[in-house]
Amino acid sequence: MKERSSLIGLVFIAIFAAALGALIIFAPRLVELYSLFRGLPVVVGKCILAAFYFCSVPAAVALFCLWRLLWNIRCGLIFVPKNARLLSVISWCCLEVSLLTLAACYHYLPFGLVSVAMLFVFLIVRVVGSCMVVGTALKEENSLTI
Repeated sequence: MKERSSLIGLVFIAIFAAALGALIIFAPRLVELYSLFRGLPVVVGKCILAAFYFCSVPAAVALFCLWRLLWNIRCGLIFVPKNARLLSVISWCCLEVSLLTLAACYHYLPFGLVSVAMLFVFLIVRVVGSCMVVGTALKEENSLTI
């Protein structure tokens, strides 16, 4: 069961990475079409595009870290310091996206929802990362006990 769910997770991460790559390529045209459809000023379209490109870097880093985390779990490495560090990096990527979208909220208010959502994800991942650190310490302590 663990192998199948981690494999499904890896497949979804690959799909999200491919979607991110496609969006990076087609974002200018998509934002242009969206701006025309919604009747948005040019400055708002540029803001949306800039926010997307700035947020794509932490998104790619988070996807890579998530891939490594699931790969480690698939290999049976669960409560190890490496996984705690990966969760920490993922959480900081979420915070970075939250701050970037908060700044972009000045020109396009719906980014405020993204900012709040990513702040919530940051909090959740930080809590899970803290649990991972404690679990790693317990595992190391138990391995020293005879």
